[in-house]
Amino acid sequence: MEEYIENVKNIVDALGIEKEPVGVKYTDEDPGVEIEAGNYTVCGAILAASEGKVILLSEESCACSGGKTHLGLTQRGEIPWKMLVEGEKLWCDVKTAIRSSVEVEKIAGPPSGLSTKIFLYPVRTSLFQPDIILMLVNAEQASRLITLNQFWDGKTPSIEMRGSLCWSMITYPLVSGNFNVSVGDISARRMERWDPNIMAATIPWERIRGIAEAVDLSTAGRAEPSEKFERMTEKMKSRR
Repeated sequence: MEEYIENVKNIVDALGIEKEPVGVKYTDEDPGVEIEAGNYTVCGAILAASEGKVILLSEESCACSGGKTHLGLTQRGEIPWKMLVEGEKLWCDVKTAIRSSVEVEKIAGPPSGLSTKIFLYPVRTSLFQPDIILMLVNAEQASRLITLNQFWDGKTPSIEMRGSLCWSMITYPLVSGNFNVSVGDISARRMERWDPNIMAATIPWERIRGIAEAVDLSTAGRAEPSEKFERMTEKMKSRR
């Protein structure tokens, strides 16, 4: 556990990430610490955990019906298509909304039955070995993480920004095992007042070590470019 904390810290320090990385763990175990009281939406819980709080999401405590469904805490009920189309105005009509939902479900369905509880917490607290880690980042930090993630195998997974914030930031990377970057849906961002300059990079637990080990070898981390590359860059600049 100590090694993974150091790996996360290495990534955070190298990229200058300011917000606390958030661990997400599906488990029915007791974390043995004080849990923040109150009901949270998923998008609100991410922000609260990045500020140092330990949040429990369950069928009873999650304040968002859509979030509970996407995270697999409850079975899908009747979807309020009319509200989504006429209230939130996210699609032009109901058939388009349904089409979008079907496409999302094909990519990654809810992880139903995994546990009845989901904990979101600052990674530094070492409550659990997380399933995934969320880092709240700016565009440049996201770009650097994308490069570090593919450093060893050259494989960049499909980046999924569609769907709800909770689906793209938690469900998709958890179910697929893929690193992901997401800006989240606009309704969620506005409801919980997300900083306009912040997005989330989600890293499955098993990819943390490789990213951390790439930090000192890649210019996306701390490595300096070669002198030849620097000369070429300067030459290109001088031609402008």
